[in-house]
Amino acid sequence: MRDRFWKVLGVAGVTLAMTTQAQAAWHFVPADSEITAHVAGQGQRGPMERTYHVSELQGTIDDEGRFEMPLRLEQTDLLGKQGGLGGLLSGLSSDSAMVTLSTRVNPAWLSNLQPGDSTTRNVTLTASGNHFERSEQVPLTLERLDQQYYHLTLAEPISVDTQQLMKLDNAQTVLSLLGYKRLDDSIPIEFNARLIQQ
Repeated sequence: MRDRFWKVLGVAGVTLAMTTQAQAAWHFVPADSEITAHVAGQGQRGPMERTYHVSELQGTIDDEGRFEMPLRLEQTDLLGKQGGLGGLLSGLSSDSAMVTLSTRVNPAWLSNLQPGDSTTRNVTLTASGNHFERSEQVPLTLERLDQQYYHLTLAEPISVDTQQLMKLDNAQTVLSLLGYKRLDDSIPIEFNARLIQQ
């Protein structure tokens, strides 16, 4: 009788843990989700400016509104640059995230939208890496495209502090390989993603 009681209690505990764990309610469609960065600074021969992309974004928003998006070197177009740069950078790449972006949204902001409707909300976006963490308020626009898909974007471009950026692992090495001696104080960032509801 006692053994049966503990077995029932164990099954109940596992069931409760499974049902209370937050699940991904929305996730990014990688093929339709990317970040664009306009990088300006000083090169070996003077001022230089280039545009880079971080594509195949794999963010999620769980049913409690927790948003998380890891960014890896393999997702950038740096590996495809000419002149053997891709081979050099591939030696620095790894499966771990260079930086993870996170915030919290109200799930009702998404679920209450009707197809064709949109809303803009200010959220606290946190960027965290091995050696730094920074948070700032950003305007996030959510648009419902149909019953299943949403469009997520920044209402206006944000700027990344290059001093914080240089704290990333291998940042100085990558900067030199790209031909920059130093960067301007900030980098304008644009973000577009397509979400699908689970």
